[in-house]
Amino acid sequence: MKLLKELAWTLTVLLILYSSYALSSFLDIPQTKETSIPVFKDQALCFSVLPLQVVQSWVLEQQLESRDPAVQETLKRMALQFKDKRNIALQDFHFDLQGAVAYYLISDPQKQFSCLYLPGSGQQSGWLSAQYYGIPSGVFFFPEQLSTQQKRYFERAAENLTFRTKTYEARKHDFELKGQTYTLFWEEHAFALHLPAEAKKPIRMLQAKGFHMSCPLALSNLPASFQFLEQIKASSFNYYGAKLNSKQALSLEFEALLSFDQSSARDQFIKAANKAFPDWEWASNFVRVNDAVYALKKEGSKQLYICSSPKKHIQNGLIQSQYNKLPIVCAGDPTLLTKLDNAGWAAAILELFPIYRGISDFSARTAKVSTTNQTLRWELQPNYFAAGEFLKLLGTTLEQ
Repeated sequence: MKLLKELAWTLTVLLILYSSYALSSFLDIPQTKETSIPVFKDQALCFSVLPLQVVQSWVLEQQLESRDPAVQETLKRMALQFKDKRNIALQDFHFDLQGAVAYYLISDPQKQFSCLYLPGSGQQSGWLSAQYYGIPSGVFFFPEQLSTQQKRYFERAAENLTFRTKTYEARKHDFELKGQTYTLFWEEHAFALHLPAEAKKPIRMLQAKGFHMSCPLALSNLPASFQFLEQIKASSFNYYGAKLNSKQALSLEFEALLSFDQSSARDQFIKAANKAFPDWEWASNFVRVNDAVYALKKEGSKQLYICSSPKKHIQNGLIQSQYNKLPIVCAGDPTLLTKLDNAGWAAAILELFPIYRGISDFSARTAKVSTTNQTLRWELQPNYFAAGEFLKLLGTTLEQ
């Protein structure tokens, strides 16, 4: 979720830039363009886009096809929020509209951290503030303030930066994750993520049911009390919704298969979870949370299985799993993400949260989610445009 919020902030910056320019200037931009981006020696993730291309495709779609007034209202709200967030550290910085914006996850040996690169000029080199670092071609922004050790590590990394020329297409974005290349296709009514070549060693994950998601995790910069979650190296989830039980406590219906590098990391994770949530009732094979009981089951030497309704999901001591060579799998019914049975008064309270409304609306407008032939595809219903619906969802993550 933290990564999504950081990417949301990035795209917000790109979209706000549109408000200062005439629509006609965007219509003349070529569909492909080359520019260079910084490359770190130790980068776990690099995702970059050309602001003009992104805005061009969204403007064309919204202004000439969908004409969705809700999108315009979202842009206005973003503009106001962005105006309030201007930083004095960037007062001399001039953003390069022809350059590429890039998001990085840096593999610091001690602790991974993320940063955002904004191309431009006018800034000084070095630290402009605790969260901004300037180089001749642009500025790096850090969503979280770095420790002294991390700052020193980044300074050394910045001294050894190289630059790579990359070709950008308006609706096709390549990015790197753990040394593998993924391609995101931005279609009119769908998003499609082409996955890299299958791994040589199959990955054990749950059989897809409900709303399913299996993926590697790269959690970082979590608060101290939740840093134990960073030990999870991969996860596989089946989510079936939630309900309020007879005691009006929230009960989740789900399965989760968590993977670790080694058995000691799994044991440390369980121990740390006990410490982080002392009010929960912990036992060797279950945990009770607000009158809801969830089973805990060690799988092999490096995995931990957690589920509700163990009599339903665990048969003869076995869970329903399979081996898959794809790094990411997503499928099923996304409306289950906001499903809440026996909600009563709770439903009215949830509707007060913009992010809940945003996810509910977005999932309700989804036609199909599937992963086949090395492509993860999230398809909306024919009368909804992918760019506009994603923008509205993005807007809800920034509402206070």
